[in-house]
Amino acid sequence: MNQRTHVAVGVIYNVTKDKVLISKRSNNQHLAGYWEFPGGKVEYNEHVNAALKRELFEELGIIVHKTVPYTSIKHDYKDKKVLLDVFKVTEWSGIPESKESQEFCWVSINKLNDYKFPDANKYIIQSILLAPLYVISKESYEDHLQLYSAVENFFVAGLKNFQLRLKIEKDNSKQKIVKKLCVLAERYDAKLILNGVATDIKKYSIDGIHLNTNELMKHNNRPISEGYILGASCHNEEELIKAAEINVNYAFLSPVKFTASHPEAIAMGWDRFKKLINEVDFPIYALGGMRPSDLKIANVCGAYGVAMLGAVWNKDALGKNINFYVD
Repeated sequence: MNQRTHVAVGVIYNVTKDKVLISKRSNNQHLAGYWEFPGGKVEYNEHVNAALKRELFEELGIIVHKTVPYTSIKHDYKDKKVLLDVFKVTEWSGIPESKESQEFCWVSINKLNDYKFPDANKYIIQSILLAPLYVISKESYEDHLQLYSAVENFFVAGLKNFQLRLKIEKDNSKQKIVKKLCVLAERYDAKLILNGVATDIKKYSIDGIHLNTNELMKHNNRPISEGYILGASCHNEEELIKAAEINVNYAFLSPVKFTASHPEAIAMGWDRFKKLINEVDFPIYALGGMRPSDLKIANVCGAYGVAMLGAVWNKDALGKNINFYVD
């Protein structure tokens, strides 16, 4: 069981980018009957991208024209170890058909959790559910009704990722806040992430946990299941490597620019940001002085998206004049 099987995986999007193609593992395969993202084993001395193109042609009869590296996942099952190199297949031609008698179908991205996937594929699902614009709450609120109103404004404006980062509320108050925001997130098909510790996943009805840097460095393995989103706050190469080690779905890398919330921190700038994220293979959000208009330059520098705090919580914003929909 020491040898790790290297697999190339493709997340194949339809034209409107709201559905992906999944296939069902056949009876003679490991984890038979489970659904998965299509792909296959990388042969000896074969480039992973070439392996993906070959496998998708052999399996589905499609010709891949353009892929984007997405993430790399190491996962240990009881009887098998795998390394999944995952690509977004953004341009392809042909009509998918079952070349190897496997069942396949197109599924809306927000319905993927209705299907039974292997644990390593669950990680992919939680990652592709992430949107490029991400909002973080303030540390405290005197008026919780204002919080609920603002967050609903964000969701109406298209926000899909919201992190609750409360520092002073007691458990009873926090339970009430989380419950209310969970209802709102579900209503607008958004994800509610709690900034906290891994054990919070058992206490609150949330979609995932975001670890601060101190909590991140305490773990040597992923502390919550792949069925939840796991994020972490990073500021340097060491912390990014630790985040990769515990298989986070994403990380914040900050501060990219000066931020009023941490005036003592030295901004790294886009050049340093770009250099750091080249060291890891998972989605990275730029944080620190970010606005929605920074998404374009963030993407050019290799970021998955931008995370924002001050830009959306000033008294003139509160979601009213911000569009979170991304073309």
